Amino acid sequence: MPAAAGLSLIGFLDIVRLLHILTALTLLLGSSLAHAATLNFNGGAVTGCTLVTPQYTCASLQMGDTDAVVIASGYGVTVNSDVSIGYNQGLSMSGTASLTANKNLDFSNTNTPNLKITGGSLTAKGGSFKVGGQSNNVIVADISAASVSLGGTPVRVTGNITATGNIDISSGSVLNGALSSSGGSISANSNVTISGSVKASGNVSIGSSSTITGPVSGNSVSTSSSVTITGDVTATNSFSLGSGSTLKGTTKAPVVSIDASNSQVQGDITASTSLVVGSGSQVKGNLTSPTIDLKASGLLVTGDVKASNTLTIASGNGVKGNVEGGNVTLDSSNAYITGNALVDHITLGWQGRVQQTITCKAYTPANPCSCVTNNSGWGFNEPQGPKCGPSTQGGPHHFQITHPPAALTCAAAPVTVTACADAACGSVYTGAVQVTLAPGGATAQINSTQPPTGMAASSVAQTTAAGNVPLGLTSTPATTGALVCRSSIDNSLTNCQMAFVASALQVSGLPRYAEEAGRIAISALQASPSNPRACVPLFASQSKTLQLSCTYANPNSGTLPARVQNRAGTYLPLAVNAGSACSPAGAQVQLDFDADGQATPNMLYADAGALNLTATYTSSSGSDSGLTMTGSGTVIVGPKYFTFSAIKTPQQAGVAVVPLALASNITVSALAADGKTVTRNFGRESPSPAVSLTPTVVAPTFDGVNKPAVTGSVVFNNGNGIGTASNLSWPETGMLRFTASTATYLDAASPALPATGSSDVVQYLPHHYLTQIIPRGTEDWLPPAAGATPCLKAMKCVGAAADGVYAYSGQPFGLRVTAQNMAGATTLNFDGRETSYMVPVQLQGWDAAKGKQLFPPEKPAGSRLTDGSSAQNTLTSIETKQFKQGVANVAIAYRFPGANGVPVQIGATDVLLRASSSYQGIDSTSEGSGNEGKLSILAGRLMVPHDYGSERYPVRLAVQVQYWDGSAWVANLADSISAFSKAQVLLANCKQALVCDPKMVADGTYTVDKGVLPPNKRLVLLAPGAGQVGSVDVSVPGFVHLPSTVGTVVFGVFKSGPVIYLREMY
Repeated sequence: MPAAAGLSLIGFLDIVRLLHILTALTLLLGSSLAHAATLNFNGGAVTGCTLVTPQYTCASLQMGDTDAVVIASGYGVTVNSDVSIGYNQGLSMSGTASLTANKNLDFSNTNTPNLKITGGSLTAKGGSFKVGGQSNNVIVADISAASVSLGGTPVRVTGNITATGNIDISSGSVLNGALSSSGGSISANSNVTISGSVKASGNVSIGSSSTITGPVSGNSVSTSSSVTITGDVTATNSFSLGSGSTLKGTTKAPVVSIDASNSQVQGDITASTSLVVGSGSQVKGNLTSPTIDLKASGLLVTGDVKASNTLTIASGNGVKGNVEGGNVTLDSSNAYITGNALVDHITLGWQGRVQQTITCKAYTPANPCSCVTNNSGWGFNEPQGPKCGPSTQGGPHHFQITHPPAALTCAAAPVTVTACADAACGSVYTGAVQVTLAPGGATAQINSTQPPTGMAASSVAQTTAAGNVPLGLTSTPATTGALVCRSSIDNSLTNCQMAFVASALQVSGLPRYAEEAGRIAISALQASPSNPRACVPLFASQSKTLQLSCTYANPNSGTLPARVQNRAGTYLPLAVNAGSACSPAGAQVQLDFDADGQATPNMLYADAGALNLTATYTSSSGSDSGLTMTGSGTVIVGPKYFTFSAIKTPQQAGVAVVPLALASNITVSALAADGKTVTRNFGRESPSPAVSLTPTVVAPTFDGVNKPAVTGSVVFNNGNGIGTASNLSWPETGMLRFTASTATYLDAASPALPATGSSDVVQYLPHHYLTQIIPRGTEDWLPPAAGATPCLKAMKCVGAAADGVYAYSGQPFGLRVTAQNMAGATTLNFDGRETSYMVPVQLQGWDAAKGKQLFPPEKPAGSRLTDGSSAQNTLTSIETKQFKQGVANVAIAYRFPGANGVPVQIGATDVLLRASSSYQGIDSTSEGSGNEGKLSILAGRLMVPHDYGSERYPVRLAVQVQYWDGSAWVANLADSISAFSKAQVLLANCKQALVCDPKMVADGTYTVDKGVLPPNKRLVLLAPGAGQVGSVDVSVPGFVHLPSTVGTVVFGVFKSGPVIYLREMY
């Protein structure tokens, strides 16, 4: 080749390379110049979404790989599917923006700079919320979901987190807000900081070196080491504080354990079952528990200790305070108590000391130390030894008298005396007390019965009229605290003085319901001239006009007045009009007094609370001219009914209830007796009434119906008599009414004013279904030929067994379908004994790998589920009548396409069984829950081999059970189960001298071993006999799942045997 030609060729190759480079650059530039799209939810139109201002509703978020979503403040977006923000996608929210996914919210793979959430709320209804896969995510928003996972890397959240299931928090996370799980547990890893309350119906677990500022409550609460909690801890089961931790707050739990060592507790601990405090710990507070164990050593309790059963103080430990207990032991050595000890029995170990007085509960002056076992090394009454004597228990901190502002001189005035244990009277004194009151000298016994209440009813009396009579008392034991007095009208503090008058009006009334007419009693009484201690009527059989007025006692304000019926039958409002608040002037009401000097007009009040009624009589003429009398009384008026706002039906078991009107709350209104007037003051009382929620099960009605409790709460804190129901759910299925009720109102007695009301009927369906493959031979109801047989490892099957399980195409196998609630518990009411509230359960097969291909394989198409019978009837659903207590056991088969009795060449197919139901917008499915049974389906056959032999000898056929491995038929080494009998063998197409007689088949049952009939148990065709030569076709039909090949056996042909070779040598 000439040189010029060579250079030309080289140049051509360079040009080709250059073109490739330019093409690549063009593609790169093109991709870099492409702009990501932004879905702006700010009032404008968004593709695929509808807007009813300010709420958008979208079937899904149609986002490209680099698109971003921006939700403006004041707008909400509801997506009826999963929402997952990818790595290069973005989400921005601010102010009051809200994002709600009706399934799952997943930000776990979102690049941190692309997640810009500075305000609003995030809700995954019935699904999970995930974030934290990328480092240092920051979210300022309230989060609500079925489960919350803040995992992978540290996350910072400012806002409340609410879940109906579990909440998991990754190490190093910082949470500024309250955490609440109404149906699950809360788990925090190490170095987590939480500024807010932590509350779970399940367990609470706090990792090491974490800090919580706020109260903690749960079923069982546990911490690892070096945890700091500033707030009260309440557990319904147990509480365990890890070593080196700090707790500042009170603790209440049945079982409490403070681990060794060096933990610091500042606050009282009350354990209803047992309390253990580890060595080296310091407790500044009172300890109360039946059983208390203070472990050795270096432990110090600064406070009183009360252990009704046993108290053990190990060596080197001390209690700086008083001890009250059953059996108290101070171990050797140097355990000590600085205060008094009141005990059933006490054992003093070596150098054990009680520095003050030991009092035996069975105290006898003759033997004051009868309950003491002294091994201290010091004698009784030696300077270091035990000293015994009577109890030195102190008296109350002070007393409190609750009294009316005035009383008649002719009748004792009722008062209540309370023995207070502290300055605020936050707790009462529980010891026995006797008080004598002045004026009048009445005595009262406080805590004379058990359990102690710290209170007693008594009276004061004075027969001479006076304006400012001081109240007082003396007590045993005495107290040095100043007497405190409160008004029985409105509980306000008084100056401990009362007015005693010779004549007065008395006002009273039984508790009644709002807008339900009930009598009040107004008595005009005076002291008898002949007996100053007896009251006589003043207005007997007279008609008088009184000035009646009302004020608000509890709550202390209101908007409506009482209305009192006059002698003409007209209701007069004690205010400017019937729609205004109580006024001091009230109204002039003419009343008829009976022969006993009592008027009993009806009263109506359209609100709730304790209402103070005052009656005043002033006369300027007639025989009683100049007479002025007044009197007051309190009447309790409560709501009679509760009514719920509309709740969407159906709902899913265990999922927070969805209201009928989305983006609203479920409310409960307190109503008057007329069933329509809202009692606006309900919820403003002090203390606020507790409204309980209970289920009223409408269906099912069969015996043994499950009626679990309702979860959630109703809080009346809106100031208008309408409460908000939060996290309302029910973990069962059926037809249900939510019922709100109160047992009493403001401690009213006779009647107690119970109130109740229910929601409309709500249908409850399962949250999802669990499908389980039942291994063959494990349950009696399974068909004899059932599959779900363990595989060999080399087969690479799927399923619950170690190496998976398999069934042949068309072979029946057992399937268990369980209806469950969101927490994974079986819904026992999903039972075929009553199907009115149940929905059909669909059953489908999907590819086990991804669950995206329906009835695999894709090619050839046409696989289906059948009933497992020989007819292979197509199965699409499970009949509701097959469920019993939430569980249905069915025999089904998975069948590849193809004609009956003809083997198909389809490779092993991994299948999962999915149960689901869809009804009026509620989709209940096992998809995505990990609750789906899996197995491998094999295309199988029975291979009957060809063979030949002498008509004088039997032929033994090595029948195999085979499956198609994708390229060939191979013996199923995992099958040592398949079997057939003589009756199932078919002989056909006999030729020549052979006759197809079933007697040719040897008796017996033929069972394969590792996929083949073993040598000594093969299918035997008996010798037809001399001269009976010919051929016969042999098959084993009748197995739907193992169609048989046809083997031809020829009799009359000799098999080759041993051969003798002869060679002649020369």
